[in-house]
Amino acid sequence: MQKVVVRQSDTVTLLPTLTPLATLVPPPPIPVPRGTAGFRIEGLPACVPDDIESMVIPPVPYSAPPSFPNPGTVRVQLKVPAGDRAKYARTGNGATEVVVNGGPLEVLFTVEAKASNQAGGLDPVSEYRGSATLTCPRTRPVTAG
Repeated sequence: MQKVVVRQSDTVTLLPTLTPLATLVPPPPIPVPRGTAGFRIEGLPACVPDDIESMVIPPVPYSAPPSFPNPGTVRVQLKVPAGDRAKYARTGNGATEVVVNGGPLEVLFTVEAKASNQAGGLDPVSEYRGSATLTCPRTRPVTAG
């Protein structure tokens, strides 16, 4: 099955629902800042998994209603799952693993500032799990897989 290769400037969108039960205030879609696969797609560099996984996203507000409705912040760490990786064999150095499809990406959210409630109670959870999608617009699809 052919899959669309992710490239620099495609966007990551964080989804608002976290596990255990919490909600995120997602930022606008975030462009992938670099592509280091060693080849270009429609003039933009293709992405390897580290291009996505090393993205630095500013802390994002979250809350854990109904117990902790006052927002805290979480740090975002993206992970490209095995199903969204493919070998692309048309590079000068042989096969290169590239990111394909539009996700969902796995996301680990580490609490930096805990959500709270009116009584001064703090959210006891230190990590949340969530997901994100990749949007990969193309004039003409380039695929791998």
